[in-house]
Amino acid sequence: MRVTIVLIIMMLFVGALMAEVAKSPVALYLQKPEMDSFARAVSYLLEESGKNEEKSLQYQLNLAYIANYEAMRILDQLSEKIDELGNGEKFSLANIYLGMDKYEQAIKIYDKLNETSPKWSCPWRHKGEAYYKMGDFQAVAKALEQAIETNKEHYDAYIWMGLTLYEMQDYKRALEQFEIAKKLNAEEEDSHFDETIPDEKLEQIYLDLLEKTKK
Repeated sequence: MRVTIVLIIMMLFVGALMAEVAKSPVALYLQKPEMDSFARAVSYLLEESGKNEEKSLQYQLNLAYIANYEAMRILDQLSEKIDELGNGEKFSLANIYLGMDKYEQAIKIYDKLNETSPKWSCPWRHKGEAYYKMGDFQAVAKALEQAIETNKEHYDAYIWMGLTLYEMQDYKRALEQFEIAKKLNAEEEDSHFDETIPDEKLEQIYLDLLEKTKK
C-alpha cells in the first residue's frame, strides 16, 4: 500500500515537471515559432542561465539551438518571398547563403540580380566567389569578367580573378590581375559582405607568381 502511494506521488511529481517543461518559453516557441515567441524564449534562457550556474552551459546550448532554428526559419520565409524583396535585400540574402556555404542557393539569387541589374558589379563578383568555392573555375572567370566589365575599378573582382587564374595555372594573366588590384583602393568596393583574404596569403601568391613568370 505504501509502495503504491509512493509511486503515485512520484508519477504526479514527474507529470507536473513534464507539464512545466512543456510550458516553458522554449517549448512554446518550438510549438509555434515566430518572432515574439522567439524573443520570450531568448529572455527566458538568458535569465535562467544567470540564475543557475551549473546549468549555464546547457542553457547556452539551448540558446544556440533556437537561434539557429529561428535563423533558418527566417531564411526559408525570405526565400519563398524572394520576388517581393528589393535588390539590396536579395543581395544580402544571397550573401548570407554564401557565408553559410550554401552556394547553389546563393547563385540562384545572384542570377536574378544579374538579370534585373546586369550593370551592378557586386552580384557578379560574389557569384564568382561562390563558384570559386565550388571549384568551378570556368564559371568563376565568366562571372568575374562581368564584374570587371561593369566596374573597371572593382578591387575584389581582380583579386578573385587572380586567385582563379592561379588555380587554373594561367600564371601570367593571374599576375596581371594582381598588378591591377595593387593600383586600386581596396576599401572602395567594400560591400560589408566581402570575405577578407589575409594580406599575407595574397602577398605569398603574388611573390609565387613573380617567380613562376620570371624569364
